[in-house]
Parts: sequence; C-alpha cells; structure tokens
Amino acid sequence: MNDVLQYALENGMINLAYVQEQIAMNKRKELIEKHPYSIWQGKDGKWRTYLPDEEKERKKALKKRNTREEIEAVVVSYWKNQIPSLQKHTFQEVYFMWRKVQDQLVSDNTVAKYETDYSRFFKETDFVKKDIKRISSDDVKIFMVQTIKRLDLTKETSRKLFGYITNTVFYARKELGIGNNPVEFIKAKDFYSYCAEKYKPPEKKIIVKDDMKLLQKQFAEDHAAKPNYIPTYAVEFASLTGMRVGEIAALRWDAIKENYIVVDKSEKSNRRKDIFYIDSTKNKKIRFFPMTAEIKKLLHKIYMIEKEYGYLCEWVFANENGRIHANLISSCIKTKCRQVGIDEKGIHAFRKTLNSNMRCKGVSSTVAASILGHSRMVNEQYYTFDVTDITEKAKIIEMINEETCAM
Repeated sequence: MNDVLQYALENGMINLAYVQEQIAMNKRKELIEKHPYSIWQGKDGKWRTYLPDEEKERKKALKKRNTREEIEAVVVSYWKNQIPSLQKHTFQEVYFMWRKVQDQLVSDNTVAKYETDYSRFFKETDFVKKDIKRISSDDVKIFMVQTIKRLDLTKETSRKLFGYITNTVFYARKELGIGNNPVEFIKAKDFYSYCAEKYKPPEKKIIVKDDMKLLQKQFAEDHAAKPNYIPTYAVEFASLTGMRVGEIAALRWDAIKENYIVVDKSEKSNRRKDIFYIDSTKNKKIRFFPMTAEIKKLLHKIYMIEKEYGYLCEWVFANENGRIHANLISSCIKTKCRQVGIDEKGIHAFRKTLNSNMRCKGVSSTVAASILGHSRMVNEQYYTFDVTDITEKAKIIEMINEETCAM
C-alpha cells in the first residue's frame, strides 16, 4: 500500500498539499472540540474564551480577539504546545514511531529490509538528529544528494530512500500535528540526475552457450565423483527448467507427472527468525511445466541415487538431513561457476537464459511467460535477451542480403 501511495504521489495522481491541508484542518477541529471552555462573542463584538493560566495554579485567563478565527487560532496554538508529542522530536525518533506501526503491517523479511536500509542510509548521520519540525526542504535535498553520491545509489534505490523520508514526514504531520512539510514541493525524480546508471551487459545476465557447455560437463564430472551430492543435481535441474530456486527446493515427487511438472509451491525464508517454510509460488498461481526427455532422465537419476543412499522422501531434492534449502542450491551454482572459470551467476541466470532461448526461437512472450510463471510484461522487460552469437547474426544478415540481391 505504501508503494502504491508513493507512486501516486510521485506521478501527480494525489495532491499531497490538499491531503495535508485536510489533515491539518481535522487536527485543528479536534483541538477546538476538546477545548474545555466555551468560545463566545460579547456585546462589543469581540470573541472570548478562557485558557489555563500557567502562572496561577487552578486559575484561568480570559483571552479576547476580534474574530472567531483569531480566537480559535489562539486556542489551537495553546493546546498544540501542551501535547507532549509536539515537543522536540528528531527525525530518527519519528522514523521509529512510524516503524512501530509499519512493522506490524509487513512481513518479517520486509522488517529486516527496513533495518538494513536504515543502517545503510540514515544511521549516525546528522540528518536524523535534526528536530523534524526544523528540517527544511533544503536539508532534505542536501541529504538526498549526499547519500546518493556516497552510496552510489541507482534511481530505484534513491526512490526508496525518498520514500522513507516522506513516510516519516507524513507520519509526523498526521500523528504529531507538525505544520512543517519539507517534502511538499520535492519529488523522487528530482534526484535521478545524481543517480548511478548501472548498466549490466546481457552476457552478464544470462549464461552464454560456451559457458553452458562447460557447466554441463562439470555436472557430469561431479555426479561421477560424488554421486550423492544432491545440490549439483538441483543446479542441473535449474539449467533445464529455469525454475526459481525456491520452487526447486519445494518440489515434491507427487508433483512429477508423466507429461508435466506441477509447480505450485515455493520455499520462503524468514531472515529475522532464520527459518524456512513452504508457501505458494511468487505469483500465487499454479503452473504446469512441460516434461522433456532430458528432464525425465535427470529426475530418474536423482530418484535412484536418493533411493540408494537412503535420502528418498516426499521432496525431490533431499539429502541425509532431509529437504535441501534454496540457499544451498544458490551457493552451489556459484561454486560450479568458479570451478569452470566463468563469472559467478545465480540460479536466476538459467531462468533468463531459457526464456531468451525460447524467444529467439520465435516463442511468443505469452507462451514463455506462461511456462516460467510471470507476466508477459515482466517477460519482455526483464527476461528477454539476445542469445545469438556473431556467427549466427552473420548468417541472418547473409540470408537477408542474398534475398535483397536476388530482387
């Protein structure tokens, strides 16, 4: 919900100034309604009320103004200053007030991310020690730019940083009634020009043909040398299916059918509690992955090995300790890359490689997305890369040139 609100604010879908004005008006109305003394107009036309007299215990002082608006302003000003929460609060204090509520609304992993981000962005900075009522828009701008440069932040990460600041300010205005709004005329995109453009070439995101051949050879050698090391089989399975590492770790034997594999579960972890559990897939949907001869052959090998060594249970990938976890599979692929002397890649690289191979062979984004379990837009934007080498490109151009010259 906070991400949606942030997106709406950044793109002008919500008028933040109007929302904050309404909040301030409601807070003013609340203070006036709680005022214990009457507000009345005298015969002279002036408006009056009583306020506690701080110099005389249990006494009250008469206040008089020309208009009702003026006398109400006196009342609001007085009671706002009496509320403890409106005393000096640093940005850090208000941030953790917001967090106290927010942490109850999100998962433990998100809370862990909040804590990591706070240490990365804010901890021990002068900015968080400032009284939030005295933070100016210039303070926010300077902090944003300095942090972006110090940490070499991307646009996405700088937008997240700005989100923490706006959420904290919004909390202070809504819950503590502060009038200061240093982010009213600032947007996350104002800082994009200071952000790092981290370009990652396609070959860094996928596994090219020659590297894939080296890995497949390494798999065969590892199986021969240490046949009961199950993580290697899991990595090889990833190279054939492009499944998410959590889906692989959660795969059961009863999900293996004659012509397809049912993908309906995924392993999740709670970083704060250091536990693993089985949940639904990332998009909460069930999909059916087509069975091939190579996949069937690998699964049969795994079944026989686990039966021989006494590992066989409900889970496809298990060892003497039971089901193997996703982090062990992720670690294994990095080891395989180091063994064959290529850049370290994660399991996700197999996913992007399989998708790119399908797309380059003419498979539509709709079909590819259905096989891999994500949307067509995600498929086109994040998973499709050119996997053809220069020789293949030369053949394509040569064929087109021949057709051109034959005209």
